Amino acid sequence: MSESAPTTAQAPTTNFRLLGVISFVIGAGAVLVTRLLGLVAPLLITTGLSPAYELLNGLGILTNVLSLLLGIAALVLGVLVLLRRGAPKGFAAAGAALGGAEVLSALIGFGQTAFYSFI
Repeated sequence: MSESAPTTAQAPTTNFRLLGVISFVIGAGAVLVTRLLGLVAPLLITTGLSPAYELLNGLGILTNVLSLLLGIAALVLGVLVLLRRGAPKGFAAAGAALGGAEVLSALIGFGQTAFYSFI
């Protein structure tokens, strides 16, 4: 009778380096979405179309919602990796920082949009 080495089932390990990179990419995407509106806004205003300001207001709200969702995702993923011992923290810290900044930026953007809509 031959004896074989006992096999033990190991739980799959999460690749925290990949989660940190994903956090960074999502945070950078949130920043990119916000900056694209900053590039589009002057173009809409210079067209001279009468609904340009209403369109810009709607785009601002849409951009803030998207930026807020992406920022929260980057922040949560980044913090999860940062709290894990032994995980590489460079990309995760950058992703969490970008996500946190975008959450704050989106909240300020909502306030700004509300302020301008009442003027």
